[in-house]
Amino acid sequence: MIAAARSGRVIAAGCLAACLVVGPAAAADKDTAGAGPKQLSYGLHFMKARDYPRAIVHLTEAIQTHSLEPKRLSDAYYFRGRALVRTQRPELALADFTQAVAHWPKNVKALRVRCRALTLKGDLPDALSDCDQAVQLAPEDWRGWFTRGLLREVRNEQNLALIDFTASKARMPQGLETFPVIARQLKAYGLLTDGDDAKDKAAPLPVWQEE
Repeated sequence: MIAAARSGRVIAAGCLAACLVVGPAAAADKDTAGAGPKQLSYGLHFMKARDYPRAIVHLTEAIQTHSLEPKRLSDAYYFRGRALVRTQRPELALADFTQAVAHWPKNVKALRVRCRALTLKGDLPDALSDCDQAVQLAPEDWRGWFTRGLLREVRNEQNLALIDFTASKARMPQGLETFPVIARQLKAYGLLTDGDDAKDKAAPLPVWQEE
């Protein structure tokens, strides 16, 4: 059983590159209306299982059916971009996040992760535009404020970063501030003490990651 699982992963990884470059001709073979949603569902299943090569295969097939309505197509690009990040393909991921926003301009998740991708790339003006839109569209979502705080820090706008991290902390679920990556940023801006970081360790929350 273990050998079969490993073999399946090798096959998925082996066809990954091909799946990303297959053109519209492949889509012509998928003539069922339900193929797109079905492949999207498979892709999300493998995303949750952290089997990113297989997720990419199915999300690519979902995209190539040309049968997804705009919001679901946007999600397919968004999640494939997330999988590409996990498999160390940042440029391809950025292209997918851009497609996600193009198909659904109000996709807050895509705006937020594209902001972070552009920040890491050094394209700070475009990153700020994405983060501003994400915060405007979902002002109660702590992740938009936190992501923009990271951008403000890179731009050496410490006062503005403090405002964003403060707003993020006020909106995040209780206890999530103890997650190491988040706690490190909050401590750097005096928003979390060592005592605060330790008080909830007896009942740790599930590991946070971008949805």
